[in-house]
Amino acid sequence: MTGSATQQYARGRVTGYRCATCGTAVGIETVHPFRCPAAPVGDVHHVLHPVVTGPDPEPLEGRNPFVMFGPSLAWWAFARANGMSEQRCLELTEEVAGDFRMTPIGPHLQLSDELDAEVWVKDETGNVGGSHKARHLVGILLHLRAAEELGLTDRDARPPLAIASCGNAAIAAATLAQRAGWPLEVYVPDTVSDTVARTLSDLGARLTRCGREPGAPAGDPAVFAFREAVSRGAIPFSVQGPENGLCLDGGRTIGWEMRRVLPVPTRVLVQVGGGALAACLGWGLGPEYRIDMVQTEGGAPLARAWERAGELPTGELGGRWSELMTPWADPHSLADGILDDETYDWQADIEVMRACGGQPIVVSEPNVEAAYAMATRLGATVSPTGTAGLAALLPTADGPAVQPWERVAILFSGVRR
Repeated sequence: MTGSATQQYARGRVTGYRCATCGTAVGIETVHPFRCPAAPVGDVHHVLHPVVTGPDPEPLEGRNPFVMFGPSLAWWAFARANGMSEQRCLELTEEVAGDFRMTPIGPHLQLSDELDAEVWVKDETGNVGGSHKARHLVGILLHLRAAEELGLTDRDARPPLAIASCGNAAIAAATLAQRAGWPLEVYVPDTVSDTVARTLSDLGARLTRCGREPGAPAGDPAVFAFREAVSRGAIPFSVQGPENGLCLDGGRTIGWEMRRVLPVPTRVLVQVGGGALAACLGWGLGPEYRIDMVQTEGGAPLARAWERAGELPTGELGGRWSELMTPWADPHSLADGILDDETYDWQADIEVMRACGGQPIVVSEPNVEAAYAMATRLGATVSPTGTAGLAALLPTADGPAVQPWERVAILFSGVRR
């Protein structure tokens, strides 16, 4: 896929994976294709992207996106390539992902009136775990379970799952792991809220708090601890593509859902932390929709990398990762769920924005706070992280952020805890 995004803008069928950094191809039948096999030990600047070919399969019946779009998912193609029947794929989907439903999307009349624009909202707060994060993770879990059923791995020797997260992703991971009876290790910053920590413990996760030590290397200490756990044999149950490319599979369902009802043209504004949501949303929606990617002034590594990259061809971004995508010093914001030190899926994010004519948007902290207050006043139960897209629609010192009655769409994701 190196140098071209065109294979991603289809629902099609996944026929394999290709590393966005070095171009290495991996077959769809491969067990545990988490990372690029050509990446040197310790090199986390490679990421496997799904290779998609058409035509699009007919959607299956049902309100569960993992049933409806099942034949377009990588785990399904893996299972079929290794001999699993379509009927058993359906049954396994219901066993592992049976609680998923297509989440609401539609015009939000109150926000439209307040902002003098046609504002659509996709509300993920009622999704499994309270956010979109479980979409990314359940595809990994389906692959793991399919490998067990096919006799390709030993169910009686399950290594633990591991994730680094400050909240929503960890809760989604713990929810799925508990239901699957799979042990989970969660690595969190030492600033994690007591509510989140208690929720994780109640879900049976083993919690490790990771603090920023003076003189330590730049980057997220929770991610460093997570990587150590993976080096000891844990499975990367991650929402970051470079840690486990399979997270970029199920996340596409949110874009496919939106595409079914969202008119063209629409400008979509999506909050960006690690970047997997924005990449998958772009791949699912297609380049007909402009996607602007939102970060806060207290943590905007994607916007900085975008400026540094300039006109550099997409296929050359990964080779200059250390120069272009560097850790943000002292990330801070009320929207703490998007304060990743790096935008790990930045290559795909830049590729998506270039394809659809989008751009990064860095919002001020006062607008982050005002957006959260507005959403709360209107009755939404979303967190400050989940209203960061709305923050990009609020007026700035330079004037209005939307044109009169422009059609825009945002995502509310991450229930307030």
